[in-house]
Amino acid sequence: MKLCVISLGGYSSKLIADEAMKFFGSVEEFKINEMEVRAGKDGLKVLHKGVEIPHFDCVLLRGSYKYAVLQRAITEALQGKTYMPFHPQSFSLGHDKLLTILELQKYKINIPKTYLASTLNVAKKLLEEVEFPIIIKIPGGTQGKGVMSADSIASAKTILDVLEVFRQPYIIQEFIDTGVEDIRAIVVGNKVVASMKRKGMVGDIRANIHQGGRGLPHNLTIEENELAVRAAKAIKAEIVGVDILESFRGPMVIEANLSPGLKGIMKATNRNVANNIAEYLFLKARENKEGKKDEGAKSVIKELDKKHDRGVLMNLDIRLDTIRLPPEITKATGFKRDKEVLLIADKGKLIIKKAEDF
Repeated sequence: MKLCVISLGGYSSKLIADEAMKFFGSVEEFKINEMEVRAGKDGLKVLHKGVEIPHFDCVLLRGSYKYAVLQRAITEALQGKTYMPFHPQSFSLGHDKLLTILELQKYKINIPKTYLASTLNVAKKLLEEVEFPIIIKIPGGTQGKGVMSADSIASAKTILDVLEVFRQPYIIQEFIDTGVEDIRAIVVGNKVVASMKRKGMVGDIRANIHQGGRGLPHNLTIEENELAVRAAKAIKAEIVGVDILESFRGPMVIEANLSPGLKGIMKATNRNVANNIAEYLFLKARENKEGKKDEGAKSVIKELDKKHDRGVLMNLDIRLDTIRLPPEITKATGFKRDKEVLLIADKGKLIIKKAEDF
């Protein structure tokens, strides 16, 4: 089977691609900034360096929020043709902190109290209603960038003025005092494969590894584990990093990352998370491929019922040099066990007929 990893070519993406070689017969890596999607009367086409990509059994998309629209378009184009661990909507939800929060809230997942302001003036008016300290964010941004704290109206207004340059809405959240700690859980499918506690540097509010934080192994509570899996399902993603805060009101989800870095969590937990992801992709791709074969086989009998001797195009299942035919084919022939048949075999041809017809 064939896998394609479309990413910015970072460390974690290459790590997954390398581990995937243990499972897939072929693994190709494409740079996402070399991809494009074309729409026409023949539908959507995905191209790499101007050439339409071949069929892959699995496609894994990774990359920053800057490519959210392209990632969604690629997923829309390939949906139903190959296995992908993300729904097209995942990229709109997961790459936008505000939309993530809204979706989590819809699924009744515990989150910090959050306010949204579309303009600078509205944001400054909100400051008169909130309790300090607060967290101020912009919807786009990764690795802790664009996240600041304010302990007074004066400092909050200064931060808002600085963030105005990004020309994005403002997200204002209550501050949850965790001692500059949070939890990162990597969800793969329906389970958490690794989790760590991230501790930020003194004087910083961010615990991100990319911002100088350090990772420590952490065993999730049952509630934290369920919360992480539910958050992944809320944004329709099968592979995602979920960030959780421990609070007196119980664990809270603050963000979800569709392209989580693996270096820090693999070092902290001593778990080969890249291998977990690669194996999951292989098993799901194989399941998807076999499922399509089953669907094709079920349609065979319908085709045969319409017209006798009508040919049906399908892939042969050959194991240990033995041809295995779908049960629908057997049912369509009317052959019974222990009845003699005449086999006429030639290169590229196999004819099976009841012996009584000769």
